[in-house]
Amino acid sequence: MHPVRYRFVKGFTFIEILVTVAIVSTAIIFLLRSFTASLGAARFSQHITLACYLSEARLLDIERAFSDGAAYPASGTETLQNERFNWNYRIRETDNPNLKELQFSVGWQENLREKEYVMDFMTYLKKQ
Repeated sequence: MHPVRYRFVKGFTFIEILVTVAIVSTAIIFLLRSFTASLGAARFSQHITLACYLSEARLLDIERAFSDGAAYPASGTETLQNERFNWNYRIRETDNPNLKELQFSVGWQENLREKEYVMDFMTYLKKQ
């Protein structure tokens, strides 16, 4: 009879596989959460950019109407890139009779949640 030889099979144990799966799963969950957060931040940044473009356009229209002595609506709603923005403004007197203060606000709802964001701008209008 020949002596029995035991060959050691090199491989992974069940515990090693479980630990590896746990580590990889945790890493994947962390990456997915980071990706989702960065998508949300990019969308929020896009909304801020659109609100700034809308504000700039409306402020120019209001200034033009003011200098022409024409009336301009005090508020409105506009849709840009399938997003709805509400805006309003008011003109107030200042200590200087030749200057008026223009306060402009634009707002939007984020992700159809109850949370609403508002950006306020202020400038001055000169009487001619």
